[in-house]
Amino acid sequence: MSDVLIFGGTTEGREIATYCDELRINTILCVATEYGKEVLPEFKTVKVSNKRLKTEEIADLIKENKISCVIDSTHPYAYEISKNIESALKLLEKDITFFKIKRESMDVSLENTLEFSSNFEAVNYLLNTEGNILLTTGSKEISAFSGLSNRIFPRVLPSVDSINACISAGIPSKNIIAMQGPFSTALNEAIIKEFDCKYLVSKISGRSGGFDEKIEAAKNTGCIPVIILPKTEITGISVEECKVNLEKLYNE
Repeated sequence: MSDVLIFGGTTEGREIATYCDELRINTILCVATEYGKEVLPEFKTVKVSNKRLKTEEIADLIKENKISCVIDSTHPYAYEISKNIESALKLLEKDITFFKIKRESMDVSLENTLEFSSNFEAVNYLLNTEGNILLTTGSKEISAFSGLSNRIFPRVLPSVDSINACISAGIPSKNIIAMQGPFSTALNEAIIKEFDCKYLVSKISGRSGGFDEKIEAAKNTGCIPVIILPKTEITGISVEECKVNLEKLYNE
């Protein structure tokens, strides 16, 4: 049986899972992909699952393991899994402690950037421009950018799934940048210059997602940032606040 259920192979998810391991809390960490599992450290009291779960499956997992605390530390744009987690908690009769993690630096000034409410809007704008595009929104929704395939240099995780998604979207193999982030300002600048990118497309990925470094690199190189805004307001607590709460719940 486990006490804590964490969702997210993110930087935040790994940090919270590591903290639970240090406190010897029986924990289950759910990540979305095999790659997300591969980059994790060795744990003693944390079990790792890399299966994508639907609402009913999450509810069953909570019941079967008698989970008392659920933590959503997924990517701030991972709307579907966050919705499934909340729906699963509503299905259950007993009260379960729930923490939603908010990334640092999600409240940022977007001066001198182009902002769009969806991939569709951003693509429609970029279709009427010229120049190469550094795409840093990940591979999950890359099909939305297929109309720009010859101009796009997508930076994605070095996994088979990510690379296949790029190829399926019609991205030439020579354009695919497969690297594990986050990246420094200097490396972002080098990539922008190497591929002569005039636009940089990004979500507001927060400090742990290297957002500030991307914007700074774009500014330093004259590359225009194109920002995909979140669909909903991003709320929650910090990783440090979560750690304090876990300490109170399980180690007093």
